Amino acid sequence: MKTLLSGGANAIGRVLIVLCLMAAFAFGAKSAKEAYDRGVAAQNRGDYQEAIKQYTEAIKADPKFAIAYAYRGMAYYNLGDYKQAIADCNKAIEIDPKLAMAYNIRSDAHLALGDDKNAEKDGRRACELEMTHAYCSPFI
Repeated sequence: MKTLLSGGANAIGRVLIVLCLMAAFAFGAKSAKEAYDRGVAAQNRGDYQEAIKQYTEAIKADPKFAIAYAYRGMAYYNLGDYKQAIADCNKAIEIDPKLAMAYNIRSDAHLALGDDKNAEKDGRRACELEMTHAYCSPFI
């Protein structure tokens, strides 16, 4: 009967690698959330450049952190960089197609660029996903 220890150094090495990867993943998730929280705090005080920096750190720690992309898109929107806001919302939607706020931010960015057709399309999709906002009444 083979056990983990009877597998020799190779088996122990594999277990150590798995444990290290699990620890790195857990640390990455924690540091992503911490950076995201710092980004939200910066955005709430109107420091959009710092918010972008923190959201970027969160995304580096967890590249699948959809809401960090959406919030970074909002920070870019608030700085008037509507094309980058759209790009970040595209990524957020690619990761999480049901993230209503990403459609809403992207809708606002399209509207700011004069793209009424895509603004309406995204506004409608945001409302289909989450009809709790007053802006949804024209779409329902």
